[in-house]
Amino acid sequence: MPNYSEQDLKYAAELREAIHREALAIVRKTRPQVTEVRDRHPVEDYFQKSWEYPGRYYTVVAVPYGYKSRKALVDAIVRDTLAGTAPGEEAPDTNRPREAEGTRQTAQPEQPPDPAEDPFYRLLAEYPDLAVDYRIVPGGRSQGCQAHRRALKTACETLCGGWSSRPDEAVGHPIPPEALFSSAYPAGKLTYRKAFLYPPHENSYTGRDFARVNAALFPQGTRGLEVYEWTTDWSDYFDEGREWWGTLCLTVLDRALNRFVVILASATD
Repeated sequence: MPNYSEQDLKYAAELREAIHREALAIVRKTRPQVTEVRDRHPVEDYFQKSWEYPGRYYTVVAVPYGYKSRKALVDAIVRDTLAGTAPGEEAPDTNRPREAEGTRQTAQPEQPPDPAEDPFYRLLAEYPDLAVDYRIVPGGRSQGCQAHRRALKTACETLCGGWSSRPDEAVGHPIPPEALFSSAYPAGKLTYRKAFLYPPHENSYTGRDFARVNAALFPQGTRGLEVYEWTTDWSDYFDEGREWWGTLCLTVLDRALNRFVVILASATD
C-alpha cells in the first residue's frame, strides 16, 4: 500500500464518511432500520493520482476510480446495500471483523413487530427522488407535546443517526391538521407539500403522487390527526436546508391508528 500521510488518510476517511451518510439517507427512505451501508471500497481507494506541472504525480483525495461522479458512487453504494438487506434487516458492518467459523451464536429473544416493516415503506420505494424523510413510530396512551417529542426522539435514532442531534432541545407547537396538506406556500417557509413536490433537484412527482402517499399514511385524511411543527436548530441533519431551500420537521399523531408519522426535510443543490 502507498505510504499515505495521516492527514491524507483523515481527509479520505472524511470523504468516505460523508458519501456513506448520503447513501444511508437514501437507503433509509425504504429501509429505515438500516444503520450501515455496503461500500466495497476501503478508505485507500479514495485516492487518485493527478499529473501536475512540472511533470510529477500528486495524490489527491477523490471518489474511487471507475465512477464518473460522486453521485454515481453514492448510487452504487445504495444499490449494494439494498441488494444485501431485506425489509426489517440491517446491513452488516463491513468494517467489523467476521466471527470465526464454528463460533456458537447466542439465541436472541424474539422481538415485537417492527413498525419499519409497515407496507407504507414498499410504496415509498416507488419515490426514490423525494427530499422528504418519513418514519412511522408506534403510539401510546398519551398525547400532547411530550408524546410527540418521544416520537421525534425515536425517529431521530434512524433518520438523523448519522448527524449530531439534540431532540430534547427542539421546540414544538401544534398546527391545524388541515395545514398539513395545504397548497399555500408562505414566503420564506418550507411546507410539507412544497418539500414533496418542489425539491432543489426537480422530480416528476405530481399532486396525485402526494395524495397517494398521504392516503397510505393517513387513511382517514385529517380526521383524528394531531400535528406538531418543530424548530430545526437541534440537528446537523438540517444544515443543508438552512442554506436556502428550507427545513421541515413535523410529528403527526393519527389517533385512529394510534401511531405517529415523523416527517423531516432538508436539502440543498
